Amino acid sequence: MANRQLSLKFSIVNPAEWNDLAADAPIPLQQHPTYGRALEQFGATATQVTIHSSGTPVARALLIQRKLFGLINFTTLFRGPVWCDNTLSPADQLNIWRTLRAEFSPWRWRFLCAMPELPNTPDNQLAFKKAGYRRVMSGFSTAWLDLRPTAEELRVALKGKWRNQLVGAEKSDIEISIGGRKEHQYSWLLEKEAEQRSDRRYQATPLGLVPAFVKAVTPKSSSRILSVTAISGKRKVAGALFLLHGNSATYHIGWAGDEGRKANAQNRVLWEGILALKEAGIHFLDLGGLNTADLAGIARFKLGLGAEPITLAGAFI
Repeated sequence: MANRQLSLKFSIVNPAEWNDLAADAPIPLQQHPTYGRALEQFGATATQVTIHSSGTPVARALLIQRKLFGLINFTTLFRGPVWCDNTLSPADQLNIWRTLRAEFSPWRWRFLCAMPELPNTPDNQLAFKKAGYRRVMSGFSTAWLDLRPTAEELRVALKGKWRNQLVGAEKSDIEISIGGRKEHQYSWLLEKEAEQRSDRRYQATPLGLVPAFVKAVTPKSSSRILSVTAISGKRKVAGALFLLHGNSATYHIGWAGDEGRKANAQNRVLWEGILALKEAGIHFLDLGGLNTADLAGIARFKLGLGAEPITLAGAFI
């Protein structure tokens, strides 16, 4: 493909056009059309670009644009592009990044900040340098859990301590409720998350993203909310909220009270969430970022599922 003509087509976000993506690769939340439409509710402009090679679509990307000081057009491409052909060679992908960069010029006050879904390796750093990009920020860490194996295989892959805690939670009197289609099934989690952020003094994705995401969901967008609530007696003791986007989902919010922590209820919540995601046809779960500095305990908990962590290459302009 490196010797063939590449062309870019920019258009409004159209979820129906994202059905040709490679089925055996995850779609990050930040590259799904519903995410783009959610951010438009906060004043951003979402645009999709389709990369063609000799007339055939090979990749798509969701671009988020903001105008600064009424003059500077600042565009981010976060965790993309996503590929229609998952067999593209590194040279082919490098050619695509070159073509994207050529569309943006600081001389025209048009800036592109790219944060690719690529691991932080010397080869990837060199590739972006060759493509004309300059690294301005280190990448964050996350982990993708492949949900395509059977439930039995996923359970075997759990870390020993995590699996033992799950067994204990399954023997308790905790009941699990799966929801997400009605606001009251997950709104309480947003309230708990707000309290949690205040108590622990950390920042994360704005809580307003969830109602905006729900508002942006359409019948053709293949996205929705899934909530899991652990109940002891009539008390909510733990819960989790997942955002579903295409063949993938993101573990967005998790909470457990004192009673829930003592019973390891969050292990049960996350496990039941995984089973519900599998039933919904979800193939990949993004564990939602790993902050080993400020939230090391949460990072260890997520990695107890057996997924391998990955640190992304960073942000480039």
